[in-house]
Amino acid sequence: MSVHFIHDLGHDSQVKPYAKVEAVCGHELKEAHEIVAPESDGDVCPECLAWSKRNRYQNRRCAVEMSARAVASG
Repeated sequence: MSVHFIHDLGHDSQVKPYAKVEAVCGHELKEAHEIVAPESDGDVCPECLAWSKRNRYQNRRCAVEMSARAVASG
């Protein structure tokens, strides 16, 4: 499970049930589920983690993808 950061301006949460949302790394989560915090930095998308370290004073929310990914055909 990879945790992504959603840039949050402090108003209403951008993470809505069954709605798409774009993470700070550019990855679009089809169904984001907000979580309080990841268990460790190892659980966070590396690009989102780099963004948070560069922008440590920016508000963010943590979210994970809830929709099933398509199985790659081999």
